Amino acid sequence: MAGGPSLKRADELTRHPTVVLLDTNFLLLPFQRRIDIFEEIELLLSSHVEFVVLPQILSELQRLVARGSSKERRAAQSAMHLVEQYCIRKVQSVNAKTAFDADTALLQYSLATGALVATNDRALRRDLIKQGSRVIFLRKLAVLALDQ
Repeated sequence: MAGGPSLKRADELTRHPTVVLLDTNFLLLPFQRRIDIFEEIELLLSSHVEFVVLPQILSELQRLVARGSSKERRAAQSAMHLVEQYCIRKVQSVNAKTAFDADTALLQYSLATGALVATNDRALRRDLIKQGSRVIFLRKLAVLALDQ
């Protein structure tokens, strides 16, 4: 049927997207491991995904651009371009009155909304699993996996 929406696309439009919060280390993966995190996460979840970046993550990227090594600066700058291109929205913290570090913000936002978190930080991953959040992580330096 030329010109008309496919059944899969029409179905995607009627479903709610899966919300995935991206940690700084995950946004740097495309430049460290040559992994298309956006495509791979959608394939892993078999779902339409809404990628979300919290202000604390953007601040971490900006710090890397300003003070990182030349390699870190280039990767962080490129990651910021990916955020502009792929992330549907950048949200404020759940409790806007309190300034949180990035890990605390990810923990609280995930707990409050049920959003998945994509991170390679082992301590953060352990804390997310303890609170019942689902986590996407890099396994064996090449494959994305999901903790449930």
